[in-house]
Amino acid sequence: MKKKLNTNNKKVRKKIILSIVLLIFLLFTSSCLVLIERNYFFAEKIFKDVSSKINSYVVSNFYSVNNSSSNVLLSKIEYLQKENNELRNNLKLDEKTYDYTDAQIINHTIKNWYDKVEISKGFNAGIKKDDVVISKQGLVGFVSKVSKNASEVSLITSVSDKKMLSVLVQTSYGNLSGVLKDYDLKKGLFKVTDVMSKNPILAGDKVVLSGYDNDLYKGIYIGMVVKEQTSNYGLSKTLWVESSVNFDDLLFVQIIKEKK
Repeated sequence: MKKKLNTNNKKVRKKIILSIVLLIFLLFTSSCLVLIERNYFFAEKIFKDVSSKINSYVVSNFYSVNNSSSNVLLSKIEYLQKENNELRNNLKLDEKTYDYTDAQIINHTIKNWYDKVEISKGFNAGIKKDDVVISKQGLVGFVSKVSKNASEVSLITSVSDKKMLSVLVQTSYGNLSGVLKDYDLKKGLFKVTDVMSKNPILAGDKVVLSGYDNDLYKGIYIGMVVKEQTSNYGLSKTLWVESSVNFDDLLFVQIIKEKK
């Protein structure tokens, strides 16, 4: 009786093994037939169709949407959410006074790294030369050239004696005029000169555009004071100002335009 049981068990095992081997063979053969591009006989076409269905069933069960394509979609959604949040978090302006257009940095060359960048909006989007460009951290620069669907932005890190900016230093005892005229690449600091005051200017005091030459620029944040130097018997001060803008990692900006 035991010998019969053992014999039956062995037969069942053999059948299972043969079935698995046959299934593997069919799957392998079907995969090959599906991939081969040639003219088929009628019987082969039927077998190929059946094979395709078998492959589809196996793929759908072993590589479910939840495990593969959903991961791709999820990463895409996360990227779009991050991009959208970056745009939404940019500096908010008074909608009653200003229009502003979001743009992406599309060119930032090593040769002109601290001089200029190219953005993804041009005169088709209403961009004009001298429009002010900002990020959520503060002033980035000014539009210097405009084409149909792109514009060049002159970064404020390119300031010099020939390209100075009129600024205001906001202190507890009032606003002080000054001139932004240099950027120290090593220190990562802007130099503001010709600030006339007998009172000390404290670290953390804000520096903004004065808007004397263009009312649209008034109050645009540049950075905050980190250090002051006194000259001319304590009457004139030179300030070192730090911007929160990361000019090495610019991704999105906004162009400010006055509402018509």
